[in-house]
Amino acid sequence: ARGARAVLTELSRLRRSGGVAPGATARTPGDGDAGAAVPDGAAPRSGSDPDPELVDLAIRYLAVLRSHDLVDLDDLVALPTELLESDPDLRSSVRARHTWVSVDEYQDVDEVQYRLLRALVPPEGNLTAIGDPDQAIYSFRGADVRFFLRFREDFPSANTVSLTRNYRSNRHIVAGALQAIAPTTLVPGRALHPSAALPATRIGLHQAGDERAEASFVARTIDTLLGGSSFHSLDSGRASGEGDEGLGFSDIAVLYRTDAQAAAVVEALTAAGVPFQKRSHDRLRERPGVAELVDELRYVAPDPSGGGATPSVLDRLREAARRLADRVPEGERPERLAVLDTAVDLLRGLATSCGTDLARFRDELSLGVEVDTLDPRAERVALLTLHAAKGLEFPVVFLVGCEDGLVPHRLPGTPPGEQDPAAVAEERRLFFVGMTRAQRHLYLSSAANRFRHGASRPAVPSPFLSALDGAVYQRIGQAGPKPSRAARQLRLL
Repeated sequence: ARGARAVLTELSRLRRSGGVAPGATARTPGDGDAGAAVPDGAAPRSGSDPDPELVDLAIRYLAVLRSHDLVDLDDLVALPTELLESDPDLRSSVRARHTWVSVDEYQDVDEVQYRLLRALVPPEGNLTAIGDPDQAIYSFRGADVRFFLRFREDFPSANTVSLTRNYRSNRHIVAGALQAIAPTTLVPGRALHPSAALPATRIGLHQAGDERAEASFVARTIDTLLGGSSFHSLDSGRASGEGDEGLGFSDIAVLYRTDAQAAAVVEALTAAGVPFQKRSHDRLRERPGVAELVDELRYVAPDPSGGGATPSVLDRLREAARRLADRVPEGERPERLAVLDTAVDLLRGLATSCGTDLARFRDELSLGVEVDTLDPRAERVALLTLHAAKGLEFPVVFLVGCEDGLVPHRLPGTPPGEQDPAAVAEERRLFFVGMTRAQRHLYLSSAANRFRHGASRPAVPSPFLSALDGAVYQRIGQAGPKPSRAARQLRLL
């Protein structure tokens, strides 16, 4: 599987550089590009020499596709581009048929997409491009914000319309986001004016002792905002039941830079009885409680109802959950039962589709069924990476892990200060995107210690936070020293 990914990565790189044409024939970058619309100053070709073995495998891969009259997903852009660039008559015909072209998120186009647009639209043509270069966050997919920045050069007669009114976020969030992006903004003289309709709640800054304490802060704050999300939170005094903003679970999102950060949040929300949905490529079996529940299926009788008919997989799952629940110690029941209930909910769709076929159910789980859905209608807290949150908005946003090494992200072994400035600038844009997902409430949290790369390590707040003026935020709580074992025991007594 790793070899296949390497081939496809190399294929994508070669397509962007012009090194492999969609027809599965090798060529030197720049050769045979008569009529191509890539001007001087476009994205540079890759400076590294292609791996001959990967190039050969990529070409053979495309040849097999062609032999079955199939195309790769990327070919849906690359093939039309090659055709339009190589056939002037076809190019003229298509341009005459489509005299108006509109492109959204123009800051995210890659080189092949840019070539396609230049082939579709002549310099004097009618192209409307909408985008924000300060939200260019997809360079890892080949996007290049320089195509946006050279738009006026490519289309000299174009008019520019600046959209400066923000109708989403309150004034403190807008001001804080502008302060955060200011050091590397790609929009000279940027102005952004908030809507006066939203209450001016300041950004909340919180530093926790570690990632578990940070996740507990998220769960507690959700309880407070909602006035108690469960009977347990009301009975324990964690929330007063006086939430008056009309918020529901689906109004809340927790954002993070890396998917690994979600584990502590998932655990805390599950223990607090807070329903959530997580957009990721996690294997379903790796979610809390799922493996335990599936393993218990081995001990569930083929016919738990005793009626003689083959029970459904869903009925067996419920029986397995009941057996596990019966063995949970009394003091652990609220948290453990919440985990089991969530696991049954996660498996419900797959179990229903498998009917009574338990073998198929096990096979699909072992093959790595992924969870990759986010239903905006679901009454659940959304857990998302910062990249996945692009284009979405929520009344309440928690941006966790605001620490140097995560925001901005830094690969292991890279000392602070030695990152590529362009990469740091894109990380700042990603932070800007995350902040501007929030409408009413924004919480930026960090941890003094975080478990990363196999060990608990000290962490420092993100340097991006230093750009925020004290007028736009308020500190919530402090990360105090961990109590000694004796102190914890005395509090328990």
